[in-house]
Amino acid sequence: MAESVDAAALRERLVAILKQRGHIRSAPVEQAFRTVPREQFLPGVDLETVYARRQVVTKRDPNGAALSSASSPSLVADMLEQLAPRPGDHVLEIGAATGINAALLAELTSPGGTVTTIELDQDLADGARAGLDRAGYHTVEVICGDGAFGHPESAPYDRIHVTAGAWDISAAWWDQLAEHGRIVVPLRVHESGLTRCFAFDRTGLHHLVSTTTPLVCGFVPLRGAAGHTDQHVRLDADVVLKLDAADKPDRAALASILSHPRYELWTGIQVTDDDAIGHLDLWLLVNASAPFGRLRAGDTARTTGLVTPAYRWAGAAIYHGGTIAYLAFHDTVDGHLELGAIAYGPDAGELATQLTDLLGQWDGAGRPNQPTVTADRAGTRPAQTGDISRPDTVLTISF
Repeated sequence: MAESVDAAALRERLVAILKQRGHIRSAPVEQAFRTVPREQFLPGVDLETVYARRQVVTKRDPNGAALSSASSPSLVADMLEQLAPRPGDHVLEIGAATGINAALLAELTSPGGTVTTIELDQDLADGARAGLDRAGYHTVEVICGDGAFGHPESAPYDRIHVTAGAWDISAAWWDQLAEHGRIVVPLRVHESGLTRCFAFDRTGLHHLVSTTTPLVCGFVPLRGAAGHTDQHVRLDADVVLKLDAADKPDRAALASILSHPRYELWTGIQVTDDDAIGHLDLWLLVNASAPFGRLRAGDTARTTGLVTPAYRWAGAAIYHGGTIAYLAFHDTVDGHLELGAIAYGPDAGELATQLTDLLGQWDGAGRPNQPTVTADRAGTRPAQTGDISRPDTVLTISF
């Protein structure tokens, strides 16, 4: 009984924090979070961790990489607000994981709705089923299968909710989304792993339009037929440049860039942690003429000062040949952060100038943070400059 009381108290505390920080914005999502007992889906995990605002990894591959997890409640709430499921909706979830999200969806679509959730691995599907049964959500349908193919037997779906990092909006999801339906999907818009969670409304047979500000997020990649591997070049034991193979990078030249002197160039542009500038990296991807990449630096590389990318934007950078320039922060006397570029390579000065010029354009344009994103089914319209092409979908992103 004491543990039950503690769980209820922790649940209330979590809801209060999520509301205060703007992750829960609607009464239905609030009520769902108050109702679903997260502890029933994470057996063996201590209650404080169950109700903490962080990811809980539940399965790893032999190398230690996460294969499945319970996402941070903050992100779960944000995505449910994007999805906005209604009572009576028919919902398909791609990625059952622990089953927590399916339970929340069951609450949000009651009465009259249905929830079908798909998980690739049998052990994970069995775990989700067990958790849903323990918590009393017996009507949720749990399927063991490849989420890229959806579940045509129960289609069409008013809402499709993807809870893994996707490279594409698969043909099956296009086929199974209802007329005027909505799909929420964390899309990797660049092979470096740059990901945004978009809420797309269907406005035509072959056309989707993003309806809300996308979420900055990171997800365990979708596996199975739709799996796609990130590309990278190792620059040091603790430093990797993630990039897009389509840009035909000179991998040998990039691998030796840290042997060049460090070059710094600062802009005078000041920002704070509270500024709404989370999509600067996406803006750079859209507007830079040089190839885009992301610099992943481990703790050792940062503490020794080998590379010091800004802690926002996941190491956003541009590169050319054997030169790279990445976004950096510099403390100012008044407690703000100055934006700048740090570059390495034979053309460091030129590329740093190119990056700081881009920052000046971004600042001069009012620091745009609301992208316009559309998706068209592949092959249904002529190609356009700036298209992001996938096997089943063509994306356009503009600011």
